[in-house]
Amino acid sequence: MDAPNGSAPAGSGRNGNGVQRASQSARSLLFTVLGEYLRDPGATLWTAGAVTALGRLGVEERAARQALTRTARDGWVVAERHGRRTLWRLTSRAVEHFAESAESVYGARRHPTGWDGDWVALVTSVPESHRDLRHRLRTRLRWAGFGPLGQGVWISPRVDSEKAARQVLAELGLTASAVSVVGRIGGLGSEYEVVNRAWDLGGLARDYAAFVAEFADLRGRDQREPAAVFTGLTLMVHRWREFVLRDPALPAELLPARWPGHGARELFYRRHDAEHPVARAWLAGLG
Repeated sequence: MDAPNGSAPAGSGRNGNGVQRASQSARSLLFTVLGEYLRDPGATLWTAGAVTALGRLGVEERAARQALTRTARDGWVVAERHGRRTLWRLTSRAVEHFAESAESVYGARRHPTGWDGDWVALVTSVPESHRDLRHRLRTRLRWAGFGPLGQGVWISPRVDSEKAARQVLAELGLTASAVSVVGRIGGLGSEYEVVNRAWDLGGLARDYAAFVAEFADLRGRDQREPAAVFTGLTLMVHRWREFVLRDPALPAELLPARWPGHGARELFYRRHDAEHPVARAWLAGLG
């Protein structure tokens, strides 16, 4: 099962540190907390701690408890009873999932240089009636760096993406209905036209700029309460997960000049490196 993706803010307010809040899915925020703080071996979280942490992110207690219950029912976390209290830890499947996704979320994901001009095109067909399968295919191909060029046609300038696509198709049972082609753009169209058809770089650039404007306030760790550090960092990671899915990490040769994603990436890693230990310690101390 695919983990829920981060959602764009549906409403806003502000916490005491100026970080924009949003009425976002409680379960999606819970997945961000699990992936950010519980993927280390032996990490656990009490129910009361989860409720407090999600409350800092704008989630009401009832919604937080329901998110925990749903997540456990779907096999992502397992409960340990300690009298009247419950301790949660990731299941082995969840540990594997977060380990696989960690490189995409926390890895460098630098835009490669020295592109040789080759593309990999993938042609596949899924019946309209299989909506869930179509959604899973779209999500996972985007995660692998592909963009939709037309009905059933996906393309990526990273030829090594073909390996990831083969794995996705095999796991979804679609290998027999797919064809891949590696080569260069011919005499019709141009590389930049392909990029603009497959990806909304304009919208992505605007959202990167908004990300920087929202999270650029980096103060010293000792100048903020640990709870506020947790809130700001977790909301930042939650927003960053959206870019992991949307940004195809195109070669530098295909990006517009002064691409704002570079600055957003630098900001993310600078804040994450500085604030993660503080936020993790605060969460671990919740009873």
